[in-house]
Amino acid sequence: MLKPDYTAAFQRDIKKLKRKHADLRPLKEVIRLVLEDTADSKEALRRRHRAHTLTGDLNGVLECHIGNAGDWLLLWIRDDGTAMFMRTGSHDELLGK
Repeated sequence: MLKPDYTAAFQRDIKKLKRKHADLRPLKEVIRLVLEDTADSKEALRRRHRAHTLTGDLNGVLECHIGNAGDWLLLWIRDDGTAMFMRTGSHDELLGK
């Protein structure tokens, strides 16, 4: 089990989603899978949420899609027993694409 940590940018992203009255349950489910850190949870992240490692400027950062919303992403880094959740939002907001 990993310990969660959150960047200030991630916390701002959450506030923004709450202001829009977004349903955060799918995000909480993905965070639970990340923190669980078992073979089954990693497989679920890969299969259901298309989790993968980014390259280029964000080399080593993990990304996955939240729920059935194709353009809602979660970015995090896994390091020394901690999952640092960096950002959540759309492709445009997070990656500028």
